Amino acid sequence: MTEKDSHLIVVVSPQNRDKLSKVVNDVTKGKTPDNFVISIEDTVKFFGELDPLYVAHYMGKKPDMSEEAIGKLLAGGVNPKRVIKEATNSISAGIFIAHGHSSMYGSDIQNWNKYTEEAKNLPELRLSVDSFEHFCLLLEKDVSTIDTAIEKKHSEELTLIPFEDETKVKIKVFNDINIIFGPKGTGKTKILKSIAKYYSNRGVKASLFESAPDKLADRFDMKGDNIKSIVDLSGVDCCSEEINRIKKAKETDITSINKYFEFFNSENKNKNAKRMKVKDLPKLISENSDSKFNEYQAAYKQVQNMLVFLKQNGPVNEVTNEQERTQLRENLNNVSSKLSKGAWELYSDWKSSQLTDSISKRFREEITRKTGERSKPSGTGFKEYATNRIIIERDARKILSNIRKSIKDEVEKVGMLGPEKGELKCATSFKFQHGDIHDAKYLTITSMRKTDQKDFIQMIKDVKEKSTSDTLFDSITKLNEIPDIDKINSLFDLLLFWRRFTLNGEQYSPSNGECSMLNLHNELDEEKEIYILDEPERSLGNEYINDVIIPLINDKAIQGKIVFISTHDANVAVRTLPYNSIYRCHDIDGYATYVGNPFSNSLVNSIDESKTLDWKKISMKTLEGGQSAFGERGKIYGNN
Repeated sequence: MTEKDSHLIVVVSPQNRDKLSKVVNDVTKGKTPDNFVISIEDTVKFFGELDPLYVAHYMGKKPDMSEEAIGKLLAGGVNPKRVIKEATNSISAGIFIAHGHSSMYGSDIQNWNKYTEEAKNLPELRLSVDSFEHFCLLLEKDVSTIDTAIEKKHSEELTLIPFEDETKVKIKVFNDINIIFGPKGTGKTKILKSIAKYYSNRGVKASLFESAPDKLADRFDMKGDNIKSIVDLSGVDCCSEEINRIKKAKETDITSINKYFEFFNSENKNKNAKRMKVKDLPKLISENSDSKFNEYQAAYKQVQNMLVFLKQNGPVNEVTNEQERTQLRENLNNVSSKLSKGAWELYSDWKSSQLTDSISKRFREEITRKTGERSKPSGTGFKEYATNRIIIERDARKILSNIRKSIKDEVEKVGMLGPEKGELKCATSFKFQHGDIHDAKYLTITSMRKTDQKDFIQMIKDVKEKSTSDTLFDSITKLNEIPDIDKINSLFDLLLFWRRFTLNGEQYSPSNGECSMLNLHNELDEEKEIYILDEPERSLGNEYINDVIIPLINDKAIQGKIVFISTHDANVAVRTLPYNSIYRCHDIDGYATYVGNPFSNSLVNSIDESKTLDWKKISMKTLEGGQSAFGERGKIYGNN
C-alpha cells in the first residue's frame, strides 16, 4: 500500500448480490486481504454497472481519499449523489453535510456479528428507509420520496395569532423536531409563546422554556418559598400544647392560714348558714381530671385512622380475604364504639364535677357576702400550686429537649456537571433555633425574626430554671412581651433552614453556563408530550450541545414527542435533522414565514407557495453568524 492508497467501500442492492459476488471473486483472484489494491478506474469499470453507493474515507478518516481521487471517481461517470464521504465522528459529519456533502460515519466494525449491539451508539436514520433503492432516492433528494417518508409522521396544521396586529401564522408541525430560526426581531419567541398557549388551551401540558441562570435557583426553590413541604419532623414533638400552656400559665393560690383562722373563730350564729351544708363541700375536680378523657379521645382517633387505612391499603387487601377484613373491621368498630362511649362518660363526669365545684364556690361566696359566715376552705391549694409548677417545668423541659433533636437533611439530584466534576445536588439542612445559632446562612422557615426566636428560647430556659422560684411568672410575663410571641405556636415556628447546591458534599455555586446546562437538562428530563425551547444553546458550550443536548432532543423525536426549538445555533438546527424547519424573515414585503426541511433542501412560503428558498443557503446565512462561521468550524473541526 502506497501513500496514495485509501479506503473505498462499495455497497450494492441486495438484488445484485450474486453479481457482486462474481465481480469480487474476479478482481480479488490471487490476492489476499493484505495485498489487494484496485485503481479508481478499475473500481468504476468492474462495479459501475451494479449501480452502487461509494463510501470514501474522507479528511481525517485514515487512509482518506483526496479530493483529486474523488474527482477521478466522478470523472468515471459515477453519480455524485451516490458518493458518500465518511467522517470520523458526528461533528465532522455535520460540518460536511452543512457544506453540501453527503456524509456518514460508523463503518469501523471489527466484528459484524456484534454490529446490532454496536449500532446502538450510532445516529438513527431520521427518515424511515424501506430498501436500498429507497435510500438512494433519499440521497438524490427525490421530492416525492421525501414527502412520502415525512408524511408517515403524524402532523397537524396550526393557525396561530402571535402578534398584536392579529396577523395569522400558519405552520405545519410534526410529532418530531420542529426548528424555528431566522434573524433576531422576527417574532420567533412570540410564535413559541403562541404555540404553548395553543396546546395549553386544549388541555395539553405545554410551557415555554427560556434558558437563564437564575431559573435554576427558581426551579430548586433556593429562597425556600415552599420549604415547608419537604421538611420531615418525624420523631419530633412540636410541643404545641406545651407552648400554649406556658404562654397562658398563671399562679395557683395557696389557701392562707388566715382563712382557716377566720373559719374556726367565726361566731357561726346564722341559722340559715348552719343549714347550708353545700358551702362546706370538698372540691371534686383536680388538675388532671381531663387527662383520662383525652387518652380515650386519642385512642378513638387512632382506631378511626386504622379503619380508614384498611380501606385504602392495597397490600392489606392482597394478604387477606374479604372475611378476614370484615371481621377485623367489626372488631375495630366495636373497640371504637366502646372508646367513644367511655370518652363520653368521662367527659360527663369531668364536666359534672366542674359544674358542682363552680356551684359550691358560688354558694360559699354568696353565704359569706350575705351572712358574714366564713365557709370552710375546700383545700389548702398546695397540691394545685405544686402541680401547676411541675407541669410548667415539665412543659419547658420537653420543649428544650425537642429543639435539640437533629433533623435529617433533604437532598435532591440536580444534574451532572460532566464526568470530571460529578453530580450537582441541592441539599437542605434544618435546625431548631436553640438560642445559639447566629449563622446568617440559616434562614427562618416562617416570617419569624431570629431575635424573637432566641428570646423565646431564653425565656423557656428561664422558666425551666425558675419553676420553683418566686420569679417564675416574671419570666412568663417577659415571654409574653416578645413582639412576635403570637406567631410562636409550635416548634415549627422556631425552625431554620440552609438550602444550597453541593458538589461532592461541599457547597458549590454553579456558573451561569452550568446553570443553563442543568436547566435545559432538567427540562428535557421531564416527562411530557410537548417541549418548547427558546434558544436552548445560550451559555452552553458546543461540546455539551453536541454530546448531551442533541442526543436528548433526538431521543424525544424517536419517542414521538413534539419538540419546538427556536435557535441560532447550527449544531441544533442542522445536526438534529429536523422534520420541520420554520424560517422567519423580514424584507421589503414585510414579515414572512417559510416552512421546509433539510431533506428536500427547500423552504416554501406559507402564504404563497410559489416563493421558495434554499434551505442550506438560508441556514448557512442565518445560523451562527453566517457562512463565515461554517468556514471557521470547518477549519477547526475538519480534521477530527
